[in-house]
Amino acid sequence: MRADRLVFLVLLLQARGRMPARALAAELEVSVRTVYRDLASLSAAGVPVVAAAGRGGGCRLLEGYRFPLRGLSPAEAEALLVLGVPAVLAELGLADALSTAHRKITVTAGLRASGTGEHRSGAGGGGLVHLDMPRWFHGREDVPHLRTLAEALRQHRRVRVGYRRADGAETTQVVDPFGLVNKAGTWYLVASGSGAGEAAVLRAARVTSARVTCEPSGRPADFDLAAFWDRWSASFVTGRPTVRVRVRASPDALASFGEVFGDAVQPALDAATPPDAHGCREVTLSFEHEAAAVHRLAGFGGQVEVLAPEAVRTRLAETARQILERYRAGPE
Repeated sequence: MRADRLVFLVLLLQARGRMPARALAAELEVSVRTVYRDLASLSAAGVPVVAAAGRGGGCRLLEGYRFPLRGLSPAEAEALLVLGVPAVLAELGLADALSTAHRKITVTAGLRASGTGEHRSGAGGGGLVHLDMPRWFHGREDVPHLRTLAEALRQHRRVRVGYRRADGAETTQVVDPFGLVNKAGTWYLVASGSGAGEAAVLRAARVTSARVTCEPSGRPADFDLAAFWDRWSASFVTGRPTVRVRVRASPDALASFGEVFGDAVQPALDAATPPDAHGCREVTLSFEHEAAAVHRLAGFGGQVEVLAPEAVRTRLAETARQILERYRAGPE
């Protein structure tokens, strides 16, 4: 923490010029005595600081000195500041570090409004853009080992993880972490797979234990996390088993398709047949399996008629019969 404060002290003097020790103490939230002690440490480390007492005195850097961190233009600094501290970085344990970096960037790039002492561009107010990535009506997953996974990535170390597969079986393996991805609020670990040069995707919430090892990670130097995720996501979507169901839907049903099925239904709606005399259109929908189709279409009642395949028509009719029998019998 003291090293961080020393850096911030130099950046303050560089950005604002001469400052009274009392003003520095208030900015750094320390005592005036601590400020003078920090100035002495900086001087011993070779930073040319000058402290003069009395009227017209104050603390300053020698003319022409520039601290090495001063490298960002105001536009570059504001681009980094605009997001504030996204919640996903807090989950990774980086919120405090990013807040400190924002503070350094602010004073380094001179982003204080002239003469007002107030930050521009929302730099001191938590950012101008807020990322709220999880979808509505979807709860947050508990990811107790996320920070350990992030630590392994930062340290370029292998990590021993316990993992619960989708079928409930648990495995333990040592993997090379390649990166972390947050997809709509759900965290995934991209790591070394079973084959040479192969990458695997693990759902971070299924990691039951994680321990950073002393072994260096074998992450390929040319690995592009974003490019890999784009390729893997496209393969995942196209590789999922699907059942195509052709339906005739009423105008009311069509109007609610987006709410029920999400944005993914839009291509199907775009390819639907023109409305008939009653405003109904034929639409081909895709589902993971027949049971999923029946469960999701049953809620539309008579507003949707399944035209094909016959197996889905039969199962939907049987579901309707069971519902009628249940309610005809009355409560048990």
